[in-house]
Amino acid sequence: MSHHPIAPLRGYHHLTMVTRDARENARFYRDLLRLRLVKQTVDLTMPDVRHVCYGDEIGAPGSLLTFFEWPDAPHGQRGWGGTEHIALRVASGAALAWWRGHLEREGVDLEGPFHDHTRPAIRFRDPDGLIVELVAPAGDDVPDGAPVFFVPAMAIGRIDHAALLATDRETASVYYQHMLGFDLAGEYPNPINPDRADLVFEIDGPAPAERLIVTLVDHDAVGRAVAGPGQIHHIAFCVPDEAVELVWQERIISAGVNVSDIQDRQYFHSIDFRDPDGHLLEIATAHPGFAIDEPLESLGQALKLPPWLEHRRAELERRLRPIDGDNE
Repeated sequence: MSHHPIAPLRGYHHLTMVTRDARENARFYRDLLRLRLVKQTVDLTMPDVRHVCYGDEIGAPGSLLTFFEWPDAPHGQRGWGGTEHIALRVASGAALAWWRGHLEREGVDLEGPFHDHTRPAIRFRDPDGLIVELVAPAGDDVPDGAPVFFVPAMAIGRIDHAALLATDRETASVYYQHMLGFDLAGEYPNPINPDRADLVFEIDGPAPAERLIVTLVDHDAVGRAVAGPGQIHHIAFCVPDEAVELVWQERIISAGVNVSDIQDRQYFHSIDFRDPDGHLLEIATAHPGFAIDEPLESLGQALKLPPWLEHRRAELERRLRPIDGDNE
């Protein structure tokens, strides 16, 4: 099998996590981190579950963080087959300093700045306990002080990487390099726990390349992850259209990996499959995008449903509390 597929993945499409409370989630990602709420919808396979999506101003692939609301679910647990953290880009060390000051002023506990494989970074937790990292370019200095006022150059940008916990170096290397077309940039000590090794994979996206970090853990000492709030539900990589997606589906089947049929997710089409440790992966199309059912200027302001669920609108609107509203 060739190292690079004919139709390479275009970096990330989105990361989907689980939250217990979509209102608290919106206060954190929209109001505190200043991401745009670009879609309110439902899990198309379980319409009783709210699905909220954040991203840049147009909801572009590669900027998207989405969350399923599971209000009664036990808290997710880290372990192999689960998530260590997610990381988002900022444009400079000065921007990272602004976010450090902003989060501290808002009472958020954080670590750093420290160097995440040569790049300055800070880490903190969202309301569900998910570790979120902000990463600046390698070589940038992080000033001790920071301006109080926000300017657009300080905004959070694209997804930089997701960090997964896995149990076997060779298996992960073969899977991500030879099947999915990542390059292995190197093996480094984990910046928080130097007793663990990180495999840093890269794939072409908007410069610089986007990363997937696989942290190697001991199968017996760590235990398997438990899905739930504070964990990633799935990671989606991007392709331009369904024709390329079909090529990927055939490639995955030829590698002996189970893969779903192409699913219509309203705003993209996707296929789902799992890596050897059980992480749920997805390949999603860049189009049609989030503006197919509401104007760009009003993205995320109303509950949107696909045509096949419109007959349940009244029921679902009663069930799903507005993101912005009173507590009753």
